[in-house]
Amino acid sequence: TPSDHALLGHVISKTVVVDEFECQLKCMGSDSCKSCNIHPRDGYVSRICELNNKTRQMKPRDFQLRKGSNYYGYTRASCMDVPSKRNEQSEKGHCHPGYRGTRCQFRITGLRSQPANSCKDIRDSGNSRGDGEYWIDPEKTGNPLKVFCDMTTNGGGWLLVSNFVIGNPSSPQVKLETSYHGISGCLENNIFLRKTAVEELMTHMPFTQLRFHCSKVRGRTFHVTTAANSSGEAVVQYLSGQTNDKPDSCGLFVRMEDDNSKLAEMCDQWKGGKGLGIPLGKWGEDSLYDHTVFVSFSGHWLLHSGRFECDDFSHERKFVPLSSGDFWKVFVR
Repeated sequence: TPSDHALLGHVISKTVVVDEFECQLKCMGSDSCKSCNIHPRDGYVSRICELNNKTRQMKPRDFQLRKGSNYYGYTRASCMDVPSKRNEQSEKGHCHPGYRGTRCQFRITGLRSQPANSCKDIRDSGNSRGDGEYWIDPEKTGNPLKVFCDMTTNGGGWLLVSNFVIGNPSSPQVKLETSYHGISGCLENNIFLRKTAVEELMTHMPFTQLRFHCSKVRGRTFHVTTAANSSGEAVVQYLSGQTNDKPDSCGLFVRMEDDNSKLAEMCDQWKGGKGLGIPLGKWGEDSLYDHTVFVSFSGHWLLHSGRFECDDFSHERKFVPLSSGDFWKVFVR
């Protein structure tokens, strides 16, 4: 890379970029670009990117000294020098972290103009801005969704897909969404995904972990994540409609630090669904809101049929009254 030089007089576009690599990617994404110049911006970390329709070999007289500038000839190698290693920490193939696309031409920042595929994508790219709102486009349609990402709990990268927070305890209402596009409603504190929506989400944004978090102001907190291994993935496959095989309960989840529930302590008593004669020691119904996890006549994860239970039970004097701020949340990663 020739330093302190630039090719002058053959610029076809001029933009501001974050770094030199982004400028190279812009050149790679343009059929007309043959080389590029990167110039400093006085007082700014960002750079000025110029795309050229000629190279220094084609126009040697125009390749001139320019202090602080760098010149790059067109090459595809720049985005292909990261080994293709697909594992839990990286799912970007050959691209540098923070970029995606068939030619690594798109940055991943989670901004509306640069949406990611998932919250984990943003975390892995190094562009996390902490817990908060980001933009994702799992279907790559150009119509991104505004979502909430938890970037701190258990390593971060969690997408909030269902969220119900009690506002007025006297009239709580849960909105059930049939499409995963409804996850933008999580920001309004009142939606849960139906099974069809979870299946759709898995199709466009495959995930390997689920996290369940509910808490009552006057009660306890149930907060677990499915294990980050093949055993834990069995729960994900079941709850996303990929299989009808009910997974075992114990050993397939991990308690978070704030979990003080009886449910998590009694996993061997979890009932594998509603009805009589159902075996114990299994996850419950294949639903995110209806008897997903429960111990009969003791504690439930339940937001259905007018029942709002978090490690409690609506009968037998075991129900904890609702308070403003009680919540039920489901995340995926």
